[in-house]
Amino acid sequence: MAQMPALDVAQQAVLRALAYRQVFDCPLSADEVWQFLDEPGVSDGEVKAALQRLQTAGLVACRDGLFWIAEMDDPIARWTANRDRADAAMPEALAVGHGVMRLPFVEGVAISGSLSKRSLSESGDYDFMIITRPGRLWVVYVLLRIYRNQLRSMELLCSNYVLASHKLALERRDAFTAMELATLHPVAGRDCLTRMQQANPWVDEYLPNRLPLQNFVEPASSVRRKLGEAVLRGPLGELADWCAWKLIHRRHRRNIPHLPSLTARRSLELSRDVAKLHTSEWKYRILERYQSNLDRLQQLAGAPIARHTVDNTVLVASAYYYRLDPKQWQAGKPYPPLGTLYAAGLVRSLGFQTQVFDAGLADSELAFLRRLEQERPAFVVLQEDGFNYLTKMCLARMRDAALQMVKLARAFGARIVVCSSDATDFPEPYLRAGATAVVRGESEATLADLLQAWRDHRPWTTIPGLVHLAQERLVPSPQRAPITDLDLLPAPAWDLVDLAPYREMWQRRHGHFSLNIATTRGCPYACNWCAKPLHGKRYTVRSPEQVVEELAQLVQQQGAEHFWITDDLFGLKPGWTQRFADLVQARGLKLRYTIQTRADLLLRDAEDLQAMASSGLETAWIGAESGSQRILDAMDKGITRAQIDGAVQALKQHGVKPALFLQFGYLGETADDIRLTQQMVDELRPDQIGISVSYPLPGTVFHERVKAQMGRKTHWLHSNDLDLMFPGNFSPAFYRHLHAYTSRRFQVMRCWSVLCGQLPASRRGGRLRELASLLRATPPLLRARLGLWREQRQPAEAPAVAA
Repeated sequence: MAQMPALDVAQQAVLRALAYRQVFDCPLSADEVWQFLDEPGVSDGEVKAALQRLQTAGLVACRDGLFWIAEMDDPIARWTANRDRADAAMPEALAVGHGVMRLPFVEGVAISGSLSKRSLSESGDYDFMIITRPGRLWVVYVLLRIYRNQLRSMELLCSNYVLASHKLALERRDAFTAMELATLHPVAGRDCLTRMQQANPWVDEYLPNRLPLQNFVEPASSVRRKLGEAVLRGPLGELADWCAWKLIHRRHRRNIPHLPSLTARRSLELSRDVAKLHTSEWKYRILERYQSNLDRLQQLAGAPIARHTVDNTVLVASAYYYRLDPKQWQAGKPYPPLGTLYAAGLVRSLGFQTQVFDAGLADSELAFLRRLEQERPAFVVLQEDGFNYLTKMCLARMRDAALQMVKLARAFGARIVVCSSDATDFPEPYLRAGATAVVRGESEATLADLLQAWRDHRPWTTIPGLVHLAQERLVPSPQRAPITDLDLLPAPAWDLVDLAPYREMWQRRHGHFSLNIATTRGCPYACNWCAKPLHGKRYTVRSPEQVVEELAQLVQQQGAEHFWITDDLFGLKPGWTQRFADLVQARGLKLRYTIQTRADLLLRDAEDLQAMASSGLETAWIGAESGSQRILDAMDKGITRAQIDGAVQALKQHGVKPALFLQFGYLGETADDIRLTQQMVDELRPDQIGISVSYPLPGTVFHERVKAQMGRKTHWLHSNDLDLMFPGNFSPAFYRHLHAYTSRRFQVMRCWSVLCGQLPASRRGGRLRELASLLRATPPLLRARLGLWREQRQPAEAPAVAA
């Protein structure tokens, strides 16, 4: 094959036209290629010259005056059969369409789908777009069902799209929808269908050479139509339409959650003015195959082919949906995706038009799909929030969401780079879903180099810190050196995310608004169950001056009253916390914040603890994990039970609320070890506890120890899954009951302490609220205790192993 140095505008447009029609096995004549170009201003002569050059280069094949993509199966035989079948079916389809036009309140009918493109498969049906009078769409829909049942086959009338005549401007704007509108075969209703063309001028962006609608044959008005419109014209018709809408809407809304895929749910459209009840995934399958055809052409040509995206535009997206994690959604403490905002700030600093998709409070991946349709970004950065410990868990439901987002972005022609803990450990699923590249580890420096190379059409595969697919094999580039000066990074793009829903939820559920910031990256300690896929064991610190400036801006501009400092370890660097406290006092900031820390670190320097308390430290979470020294040593925690006790007492003396992370189920844990942990909680009486079950994360010593014994399940579905994925001393069900029992027991003891005056009551609800909490928690506590008793009597079962 002759190598082409570059593809000009006309050649790229020709290849895009052929690539799209190749999805339908439809070769095109030179005139048809011009008709289906998505580039304005290209003449017939330029199209023919481009086809000649593309043939010479071996990218396009031709026979009998018809062109298609070379190195793909010759489609002419299949196309000829489909064309002949479509031509034979057209008279019957037109007759069916004329019958539809005789129904009351129908204002326009057109044939759509494969029949309108003269390519009807053996199993194909007759698709129609139907336009109705406003306020009578659902009356028409019921009449269509009745009419359809009178035909010899239900496949003769597939009412794919029914819409009211005052809603002719379509919201979904993409190559598929443009092609459907441009290839409509009109049946009747010239005025209405012409208005529809005029209401959708955006189609010209995709198909500027589309032909005007023609060949209308208006049927005579029927007596049934006149009679029906006379009867249903007034209030009776309004009532009938409303009742039909309610009944059909209720039936379909029940089915939506059970549809097999996201794109099927997106395909369905249900409102008073639109009925698109066909839930096939054709649109997204076609767009994916279209992009695959372009990818193949681009590889053959050795030159880029522009997609129908907005140049220099980047959509930076997160993929952690709180709504899809029942435990976290119920807790009602959502935080914006800080890592995603850091990436957005970096991307904007490079001169890209930058938008953020925040999955946090979105309903589902459908929200991301809507953003793709609106923005049409040239590049998508799927940047998970590495400062959120939930993303380190690589929950299966969130991985599914991320992979779905990658597929959708690819279907819309974007180049995708994925940056996350899960993608660092397992890049292949993301690359096979359609990602162009995966960043391994810390993302900012690699991301900057990659996006600039893509924008400038420069080679990128050797940029350090990447992995990509080549000839079905993973190809990593050299390792990227870590960032050593965090102050040089652009600030998080807080202005690109809507904080109002976060503020509203925090205020409604907890009475204050909390935001998240990071002052460090990494952790130098070696707990053998803790994963560090992004930052490793190094520890890098921002300057206290920059941190305090960011805090001041978030207080003044966003109204934040509390902060979750996301660091694995806060205040490890000597002298940092004291300088931080001095700056907070000098700025007059009234802060309340929560940190994560270690017991031995809190005991290292009393002045550091005093500085944190004076600067607004409210709660300190300690990774206690277990009350058994034997288990702590097995975990390589590097702390003692005595240090945990001392740290909790020191925090209380400084007016700071201690909170303990607990972990059950570690290798070798016995009933005695569990009792020691519960005894530790009883004795120390922390303000809060967080409970988990040992979870083997890839890349950890713990994972290496148990991976040979793990079953089919390698990731939790959501954060409350709590499945023990390796053989333990007790069953997975035991640990679920243990989690519930320990949590409820702590809640009951705390409520009782408040009611007895041993602890202060909360500011919201006081003792009355504590009494209500006590009454609510007691029955679940008893059920969990009974479950523990039953499970202790059962032998532990190993997880199912994949065949």
